Amino acid sequence: MNMTSSAPAKTILFGEHAVVYGEPAIAIPLLNIRTYAKIHPSDKEFRLISENTGMNTTYNELDPASGIKKLLDLLMDELSISNLPPVNLQISSDIPIASGLGSGAALSVAVIREFSQYFQKHLSNERINEIAFEIEKIYHGFPSGIDNTTITYETPIIFSKSDGFTRLTADISKLPLLIIDSGIHSETVNVVSDVKKNYDNNKTYIKEIGSLVKTAKEALGNGNLKEIGKLMNENQRLLSQINVSCKELDHYIGIARQNGALGSKLTGAGRGGNFIVLAGDPEHRTQLKSIYESMGLRVFL
Repeated sequence: MNMTSSAPAKTILFGEHAVVYGEPAIAIPLLNIRTYAKIHPSDKEFRLISENTGMNTTYNELDPASGIKKLLDLLMDELSISNLPPVNLQISSDIPIASGLGSGAALSVAVIREFSQYFQKHLSNERINEIAFEIEKIYHGFPSGIDNTTITYETPIIFSKSDGFTRLTADISKLPLLIIDSGIHSETVNVVSDVKKNYDNNKTYIKEIGSLVKTAKEALGNGNLKEIGKLMNENQRLLSQINVSCKELDHYIGIARQNGALGSKLTGAGRGGNFIVLAGDPEHRTQLKSIYESMGLRVFL
């Protein structure tokens, strides 16, 4: 019996923006927030069905330039399939789209895993990661590979342009984290461009973020929650200095600290999108969740 395949979301814990300038960044998978893919036999033709977007389409109806069309083409080549069989590929996801949580990479990885399983080809994680990276290029132009690597291996990673990816030995299941959607939309490309324009003013802060990431790697390895929280707060201060926070994020992040959070910071591009909060323990995390939900915000544990 064919099982449902899935892949997690991811978030940047430390180092966003500075990573563009060669400094390290730490990303972690969000194992409880996932995208699912399931192939069901059908007596007609191949159909792609997405519960989240309402898509119900055949292969031939897909936009030739879309990431999912390219992914299906790559999978047919990889698995030596000349035509897609008469099946329904059903996709559902807990991950909000365009939120910096790696929804595109999670979709790719879940679909690759499901095809690999259905056709009994058993692709390695290394190969799954390579295929997913090709699709990331369609979504993001010149991606770092952070999303697909963190999501494929479901492990925390540290990445820099010079050293590539290193998997971290850190038990992230012990981190009482909340991921909260601010509800504010911002364009990543504009935020990144502004940081670049002001690079001369920003470079000191960018270097400081890089140093902080190296310290955070040690704190994560030791499971030192207080130190991790302190570093999250410092990372947020530096991100504010390079003007990638905003008054709404500052307000929400301040609420976490007023209610006893060990640390809180934006994650991803900033000026909206998501922020992350480190609670003192799982019970405290539940209390913080209630506070943000009472404000109408979407909260992920």
